[in-house]
Amino acid sequence: MRAELGTLVVARRLGILLILLAPLSASAQTGAIQELPVAFGKPQGIAAGPDGNLWVVEADASRIAQVSPSGSVLREVPLGPGSAPVSIVAGPDGNLWFTESGTSRIGKMARFGTLIGEFPVGAPPEGIAVGPDGNLWFTEPSANRIGKMDTGGRLIGEFAVPTANSRPRGITAGPCGDNHVWFTEEIGRIGRIDAAGNVVELANTGIASHLRGITPGPAGDCNLYVADRGQDCIVKMAMTGQFLVIFLAIGSLPTGIVAGPDGNLWIAQAGLNRIGRMTTSGALGPEPAVPSPSTLPEWITVGPDANIWFTETDGKRLGRVITGISPAPTPTPTPPTGVTAVPRRATPAPRPFRTPQPAK
Repeated sequence: MRAELGTLVVARRLGILLILLAPLSASAQTGAIQELPVAFGKPQGIAAGPDGNLWVVEADASRIAQVSPSGSVLREVPLGPGSAPVSIVAGPDGNLWFTESGTSRIGKMARFGTLIGEFPVGAPPEGIAVGPDGNLWFTEPSANRIGKMDTGGRLIGEFAVPTANSRPRGITAGPCGDNHVWFTEEIGRIGRIDAAGNVVELANTGIASHLRGITPGPAGDCNLYVADRGQDCIVKMAMTGQFLVIFLAIGSLPTGIVAGPDGNLWIAQAGLNRIGRMTTSGALGPEPAVPSPSTLPEWITVGPDANIWFTETDGKRLGRVITGISPAPTPTPTPPTGVTAVPRRATPAPRPFRTPQPAK
């Protein structure tokens, strides 16, 4: 039986939602999946923020949520109607940056929930990443371009991908000091772009591909790893463009991928409703199922607690996998002059994550 859920405390101050949950039980086992028992408006992109919390975009609700590592929803910041945010990243300036596919803008938010600005771009943006040059880089699938913006919100350029209708999706900075930004093309190509906007397509994984998430390998691994939703596989690619394909179970539909603090790759498998684990050599480990059925896990990241967090697009919740790794300490942020941070309330009665129980 699951532990009973306690009282949910909701407080509203200055129009900001604050939901507090009890901290996670210390008895959680490594490899266990837990789900946050709070609904979100179609959660998609998720990222660890500079404040030691998780930041989540809610596409259907046009909101950005701030969630603590213990599971407290600290606030949900509303955006304009129809903004439909897709992905989010912690910027080099200490702010959060996110894409708005519904209004073709890039948003900038302070870590205390203040919306600083929303800057127009030429087409609906999707993926976003910080480049090695300290700028924000983003994909524009419908326009077949890669965009570049500085931390002041100035659009520096939008650069065409050579192959027509390639639909660039995922994007990341390269590993091991590489000075490029790398991106996936839905049609089965992996490309890179330099600071001046020169695009090269290095790998072609085939017409059956549907490439999505991309991530550098764990510390010391100088490869890129790509989720191929179309062929149910992970593509491991060297900087030269040579690649190796690691097949997953048929129907897994891998979408998001991230390198974990344990040295493994973690994969959101939307089709089979589970989170996969793979070593850098391609060995597949345990693939725990998400406790709730048909939740469609897609976006995935490493949390400030050193656990693996993911969004459930159809389940409208967040989940996490316990890695057993101790997180690095996070300094307590100080609000800038003139900004009032919403204080946390005392911890209410327990309302734990949902953890699957052993079969009897």
